[in-house]
Amino acid sequence: MTQPVALPFAAKKDFRWMMLAALLALGGGCMTAPDKTLFAVSGPGWTVRQGQAIWRPGPRYPELAGEIVLAQNPDGRGSLQFTKTLLPVALAQTTRTNWLIQFPPQRLGFAGSGTPPQRFLWLHLAAALNGQRLPEKLRFTRSPDGGWRLENKGTGEFVEGFLSP
Repeated sequence: MTQPVALPFAAKKDFRWMMLAALLALGGGCMTAPDKTLFAVSGPGWTVRQGQAIWRPGPRYPELAGEIVLAQNPDGRGSLQFTKTLLPVALAQTTRTNWLIQFPPQRLGFAGSGTPPQRFLWLHLAAALNGQRLPEKLRFTRSPDGGWRLENKGTGEFVEGFLSP
């Protein structure tokens, strides 16, 4: 096990300035979120639906209205994009074995295999719309006017909206 080394005060001060200069040099430019996907949404068999949705990430957050595009393939692949005035807010892709979700404005992304985590509602929306079984804390309801709502009872997060047939 390595032990921390105590630096003299002058060396600490120089080190801090070097770190600040490095952070400014590396972090000062314009950067976009990495372009990572599980698959391309192209080819035969895809069904694409568009609509409007409202998303509230949690009880202390405001609601965010935007457009939703959901693409599904009979082989189990699904892709979702939620945008606000042409700015992608959430991008999600699922297969029968893997999942990926990105939040470009925050430059955050998560990926994994198996069942997607409950904390990312977007990863469960396609399954909910198809009538598939959802994790315990998630609740999906349809309204008489054709709308739907997916909610995480544990966190207060929800997304509700309409999609074209």
